[in-house]
Amino acid sequence: MRVKSQMYDQITLEKFGFKTRQSGAHVSRTIMLDELYALFEQVGIDALPAAYQAAVLEQNCLAKRSGRTRQLTARHLVELYGLDPANPVHAGLRFFWSRDKAARPQLALLAAVARDNLLRILLPTILAKPLETPVLREQLEERVETLWPKRFSPATRKSLAQNINSSLTKAGHLSGRVSKIRQQLKPAIGAAAYAFYLAWLQGSRGELLLQSAYCQALDVGNDELLELAAQASARGWMVMRRVDNVVDVDFPALAPVAAKAMQAGQDAAFNRKLPYEQG
Repeated sequence: MRVKSQMYDQITLEKFGFKTRQSGAHVSRTIMLDELYALFEQVGIDALPAAYQAAVLEQNCLAKRSGRTRQLTARHLVELYGLDPANPVHAGLRFFWSRDKAARPQLALLAAVARDNLLRILLPTILAKPLETPVLREQLEERVETLWPKRFSPATRKSLAQNINSSLTKAGHLSGRVSKIRQQLKPAIGAAAYAFYLAWLQGSRGELLLQSAYCQALDVGNDELLELAAQASARGWMVMRRVDNVVDVDFPALAPVAAKAMQAGQDAAFNRKLPYEQG
């Protein structure tokens, strides 16, 4: 059995809900886990984007003090999580969120990795640190400057590093309130399923699933990831088939959303062609 990967173009990835531009919410925010809990308690799983906006801006379900703060909060939550059932990244988040409560902090982080390019690029720097060793904000700031020379001011580099470390503490990769210590993450079943889903959605197949940024973010070996995926498959959350070292996954409950997004991506790509390029 051969399982081929299919790499999608940027337009299709954006329709799927991935963010590819060199920016991200972590410049000014963490994964906003408390706000996400409260918002998902208030707004149903199939709610349209307008319902999320109304909950934050009109009903003030997140108890923000001013209209300006509510607007900023709503904007950052959309940036991190999509908040649209037609967005496959968001649809997967809510699907697994409703099925595995223990996975929720890890699910939020994985969605943020899919939608925050800065977080996605910088995460391996943290994961490369040995367990039980300090993770210094200044080291991450230095990495930011190395990757993007003179792009960010010192204050922005500090904010970005602090926010990423805070998000990783919420997810379980780090511990400590001020001084951060690298910890071994214990992935939940739903988080592993979502990681495979995001990799599958992005076009990875076979062994490339395990090499994806999402599976790597769960910080455990391939055997443990595959065991967690097998448990998710047994629960009906996904389908995993394995023959020797070849792995194939599918997500029947979420595939229709992905199919609609793919068609939207193909339509958008076609419409961007110049008239003489259209056949």
